[in-house]
Amino acid sequence: MSDFVFLNLPENYRLADALADGKQSLRWRTTRLNNRIAIGDRVFMWQGRGNTPALRGIHAVAEVVERPRTLQPGEFDGYWQNDNEKAVNDEHTLLRILERAPRGRQLQQALILNSLVLRDKGVFTGAMGVNFSLTKPEADELYRLWRQHVDVQQSAHGSDDTVSPVDNEGKFDETAREVLERTASVLAEKSLADLKVLIAKPGRLRDANAKQVIVAGRPRDPAVVAYAKIRAGHKCEIGGCEMPLFRSTAGKPFVEVHHINPLSQGGADTINNVACVCPSHHREAHHGVDAAVLEGGLRTLRDRD
Repeated sequence: MSDFVFLNLPENYRLADALADGKQSLRWRTTRLNNRIAIGDRVFMWQGRGNTPALRGIHAVAEVVERPRTLQPGEFDGYWQNDNEKAVNDEHTLLRILERAPRGRQLQQALILNSLVLRDKGVFTGAMGVNFSLTKPEADELYRLWRQHVDVQQSAHGSDDTVSPVDNEGKFDETAREVLERTASVLAEKSLADLKVLIAKPGRLRDANAKQVIVAGRPRDPAVVAYAKIRAGHKCEIGGCEMPLFRSTAGKPFVEVHHINPLSQGGADTINNVACVCPSHHREAHHGVDAAVLEGGLRTLRDRD
């Protein structure tokens, strides 16, 4: 388990109001260290000075229940100050509140800066950024101060406010996956050169039938899917694969597009980070004992392109 400090400002998100209202979970914007944030990590929720100095301090301790991802519009709660502060292009991490300070009685900056262990930690002195990692000694010291100086209130979970994490692998967005595949099958009529031009084109400049599709909270480019399948000749790119392929409704052998460096770990949705694989090898690449071997082979294949 890792420990982090997540920062926001009062003019961005009304954290004190959310906690005072009994909010049990919330999604926090994270722009750094996203590849290192994992389910079960502990997070200290730090309110920066901003335009309201009285709110500065640690207001809550939380745990990560879903890794960072981009959000759909309806997933933002009502505690953002305005739409411009929601940072819709950034990833957000779903947190469950474990302990909170009573309103106005958060762990104060002065107490933290009196600690020899924490006084030089940038996040507590105004460093730029929104999320910071803690070493184990730093995390232990911060939690000691939190427990020593705050009349901690435990959160009672199971209320209607609690947000369930998204099932990124399965049920959440099956319809969106179908839309992605249908759109990609239409684009598959284009040449690889034309698809490269389309991939380089920003979404706002694309036709409606070529725009990105949100799947499991992450934007996916149907042009990348189409490119990957044409490049592979609609065959599995795992060396020596002999798995039989059925025909899709588009009349092509059914293969899936696999991200070699997973999107959930910071991988890019680009032609250099994807490969075509049969359904069986796709599952093996995610869950098999030889997953690392398969990934290594696909990386070597892309390096040759």
